[in-house]
Amino acid sequence: MEALMEHRWNTRVPLDINVTLNYDKVGLISARTRDLSLGGAYVMTDSIRLGKHTMLDVLLPHEDDPSRMVRVPATVVRTDGEGVALQFTDFDATSIAALTSWISGVDVATL
Repeated sequence: MEALMEHRWNTRVPLDINVTLNYDKVGLISARTRDLSLGGAYVMTDSIRLGKHTMLDVLLPHEDDPSRMVRVPATVVRTDGEGVALQFTDFDATSIAALTSWISGVDVATL
């Protein structure tokens, strides 16, 4: 049997930051990222369970000014006991700049 492989266009980097998920049916959910890329993130959601294909917004703190939040629409593509894998679904220049800033700040030499 062939092993299941994930296909990603973007490399995810380990990154532990506080984020807020905005899901219409539940409201605001506090969570933490485990990794992040330009295409998505894995987010630890503790006791909140979200189903596959759930559409929500990820509110990321702006790296240069944590009081500013950047909204990135996303869809749940995988769930497990710890959280959800998200695929970002819509980008604007502000979102791309914020994601790039977070990702480029990770020291890949230590990975």
